[in-house]
Amino acid sequence: MVKVLRIGTIVRALMTGIVTTSAVLATGSVVVGCADEQAASTHVKRLSDPIKRTSSVERLIQMFNDKMNADKQDRNGANVKPLLDVILPPLAELSEKGDLDQKTQGQLLQMLADTRDPRAMNALVKAVDSYKMDDKRPEEFDANMNTVVRSLGEMKATAASAALLKLFSSMHYSWPKAQNKTFGRTLQDAMIAINDPTWEEGLIRHIETPIKTFSNKEARSIADQMYWQTVSALILGNIKSQKAVPSLIKVVLSPFKGAVGVTAISALIKVGKPSIDAGVKLLAGQSPDLAKYAEEEFLRALEDKGEKVDDKKKADAKKAYLDNAVIIVSNIGRVECIAPMLAQLEKGDETSNAVIARELYKLPKDPSVTAAFKKVWEATKLDATIPPGANAKQALTESTGNFADPELAGAIGLLALDLKVGEAADIADIQEAALTMLMKVGGPAQLDLIEKLVLKQRDGANIGKAYEKELTIVRNLIKECGDNGAMWLKKLGSPEAQKDSGFVGIKSAYMAAGFGGEAIRTQLVDLRLTTSNAAVAFTIESMIDRLAPKGDKATVETLQTYLDKALSSKDDQRVSSVSNLKTVVNRLRARGQ
Repeated sequence: MVKVLRIGTIVRALMTGIVTTSAVLATGSVVVGCADEQAASTHVKRLSDPIKRTSSVERLIQMFNDKMNADKQDRNGANVKPLLDVILPPLAELSEKGDLDQKTQGQLLQMLADTRDPRAMNALVKAVDSYKMDDKRPEEFDANMNTVVRSLGEMKATAASAALLKLFSSMHYSWPKAQNKTFGRTLQDAMIAINDPTWEEGLIRHIETPIKTFSNKEARSIADQMYWQTVSALILGNIKSQKAVPSLIKVVLSPFKGAVGVTAISALIKVGKPSIDAGVKLLAGQSPDLAKYAEEEFLRALEDKGEKVDDKKKADAKKAYLDNAVIIVSNIGRVECIAPMLAQLEKGDETSNAVIARELYKLPKDPSVTAAFKKVWEATKLDATIPPGANAKQALTESTGNFADPELAGAIGLLALDLKVGEAADIADIQEAALTMLMKVGGPAQLDLIEKLVLKQRDGANIGKAYEKELTIVRNLIKECGDNGAMWLKKLGSPEAQKDSGFVGIKSAYMAAGFGGEAIRTQLVDLRLTTSNAAVAFTIESMIDRLAPKGDKATVETLQTYLDKALSSKDDQRVSSVSNLKTVVNRLRARGQ
């Protein structure tokens, strides 16, 4: 009866719009029993109620986002931290149980990932482990998992290593879901951030997978393999996997894996001395298994392209290992690489020697190296070619500039000027290559030689006619800076050096290195950090490499910090701008081991 009266009182009050004090008092038991909707604990209690669970999860997620905004995205802020202490453990437990629909589960996982809280780790790892990506159209849940993977990478969560490797190995890069919000890139970045040595065996299996064909019909399969193998090679280099060295060399040896080859070489550089030992053995013809593999892959690639395999191609196949061995050893670029490279010149044929000589500038600066290069240049015939069909003498002439040695540049330029025998077009090509090389590397002592090369003829015109603007710059710069390394360095740091094509900066970088030597390395590093012109930046990086024959810890640390900031920016243009710098830093680090 009391109950009826109480209800009747409140109903009448609501109907008349008049709520009296007695009515409120009469219904006191109802008001006291109401939950505080603004309290996180209220919604945590409702997580056990199947009917209210979804709305409670959504409300708690909203509370987290509101507190994050209030604390300016500080996860340890005064508003966020107390809230997480209340809501995170029960939400993580609920996520692990999997009692939510997919949409709500995805939203919850994204929120848990956004907390970066170790208490959510088990739930996040379980989500990745059980995530089965397919090649269907991406849904909201797939975007939520992208956030989970990115967060695990940022947390450097080794607890997620096995789950991430499982996802990496099962995800096809060609699938729409892998492309959605660059999921493939997110997974790659997460794995690189963690760099778990326990992945070694699995990653080696990936890079050992053969590519069967270049056919466009297999484009999706090839894209998948390029992704798996590139990421695997990169991480194997990061963890300095000695066990992976033979497999990484095979990547370089296979024409089918050319797109992965640069990453594999970079990985070999990072591994350091074990790579040198293996590369030198291959260079000397003492690795029959790898040489045989290179021969078979060379022939298989020809057949796949439908090319006729004649006796010459078979002979080329037997030497296929050599070109790649030269690239491997020269790119590692330690002092120990000099002797085996020069020794190979003593027993190689003209083509092999030209291939080796073209790469000699990557070795530490040494008089025996420049002398060997000059000897090969002189011995190389005008009509000689090197893969992939380039004129050998012209290629060697272009490579001369990379030594950043005005004296060597002058010697090669003089030899080019005096060429007498051969097709006129061939000679003109080589002389033009000598001119453009000297425009970058020639100093006061080479200026007269430059002027003589300018007057050399092709089709009735001076070969220097196409370079009038650059030649004016060269003459003015040489007049201004002479053979003073400090003056060239000052010019390199001027605003003029960054303008247009950057030719002033490129010329100044070569000359500063040529006349300043190792003493200016630190200044070059400082200038690289402020250089915006891509061509100038590349040249400065190359000169830093040239002037650090034994590596340099301080240089590596400074450039690595710059690299890390660029790579973490997620700005594709900025990331692309440091691609060469990564190789230089890796080589300097390997030299200092």
